[in-house]
Amino acid sequence: MIPIDYLEKFNPWWKTGTVKETLLKPYKRRIYFEIEKYIDKKQVILVWGLRRVGKTTTMYQLIQKILADADQKNVLYFSFDEVVFEFRDVLETYQKTILGNSFDDAEGKVYIFFDEIQKVDDWENKIKVIYDLYPNVKLFISGSASVSLRKKSTESLAGRIIDFQMKPLSFEEFIELNGKDLKPIKTNPNLWKKELIPLFYRYLKYGMFPELYDETDEEFAKRYILNNIIERIIYKDLPAEFEIKDVELLKTLVYIICKKPGMIVNYKEIAQDLGKDQRTIANYFEYLEFGLLVKPVFNYRGSPIASMRKMKKAYLYTPNIAFAFNQDIDSILPYLLENMVATYTDAKFFYRNGFEIDFILLKDEKQEIIEVKQSRKSVKQIRKYLDKFGNKVEKSMVVTLEEEGTVDEIKIVPVWKLLLEN
Repeated sequence: MIPIDYLEKFNPWWKTGTVKETLLKPYKRRIYFEIEKYIDKKQVILVWGLRRVGKTTTMYQLIQKILADADQKNVLYFSFDEVVFEFRDVLETYQKTILGNSFDDAEGKVYIFFDEIQKVDDWENKIKVIYDLYPNVKLFISGSASVSLRKKSTESLAGRIIDFQMKPLSFEEFIELNGKDLKPIKTNPNLWKKELIPLFYRYLKYGMFPELYDETDEEFAKRYILNNIIERIIYKDLPAEFEIKDVELLKTLVYIICKKPGMIVNYKEIAQDLGKDQRTIANYFEYLEFGLLVKPVFNYRGSPIASMRKMKKAYLYTPNIAFAFNQDIDSILPYLLENMVATYTDAKFFYRNGFEIDFILLKDEKQEIIEVKQSRKSVKQIRKYLDKFGNKVEKSMVVTLEEEGTVDEIKIVPVWKLLLEN
């Protein structure tokens, strides 16, 4: 058993019948409406993503939706982020003091929300037991990690779980949060360019986190990203998951990538420069990928499997992370632009063999290729690729900062307009 006061703190609706307005937020992220469709389905709902992208707020919004029809005592929310109570104790206290019955004997459906579930030992099997034993319990779980969270869920909860990745705020969501009507903007983006360009630069620097959508104090935004996201993951989340002996090395590696997002990863050179073991550097990069700070992109070699064994680039999960470590953003603007495209397209591959293509997107048997340039309307690299692999390419484009047009029948698209495309 745990103190009932602790549970009450998380569940004010037991007394009031509603979620506190400060927890709800007026804006619902688009993924909310996707998840909402599955409220009445039996499967466990898993929402995973980077810290501070809105997972907890979305949970509260779902709870408010459920409270319209469910008994308020039949909804439990608990976060394992700060204090990891025993999983069993949380459920035992809830059943005895709030429900007044076991789940078997509860009146009506019971809805359980567990936040930061990855911090619970053997969470996947504990969730499986609840799912299998209590058909009247609907489970919603969230986590701030990627690889093992999804691996454990698909292995142990196969057929019992539906997962949703909550990504950083999209540019369209950012525009809506800033009070703009998206429909006329998408109908004629050029007409709105004057208003959209300043919004884009703010979005590029720190606007991908919902709590910073209207922030104008850049120093505050930097501190927010550094303290609430980067350092939280480095000093708390990752050491809790792995036996990390050199936490400062994690921060150093993030700093290195922030100076040049999209850098080719050479474990041997990095190890020599830092005086570390090469295997340690490789492992620490994996930790940063797990924590959703770093996104790898692999050199394409004809098949995804073969490509995974070749060289890779390291981008940041969101270019906003680089903003926290750089005073002079203009000096790394070309890298941030490239990182933005990597984030938006979720590209897995690039091409480098005599010449380079920034991103290759695989669409069934066909490819889309993208080159990113700050201002030059150069299509030289794309032409080389088309000459060599043209029969495989369905679409090609050059993404720039603001320039637009067509060169040699290849589209030149400004990044702010690309972010408005589906």
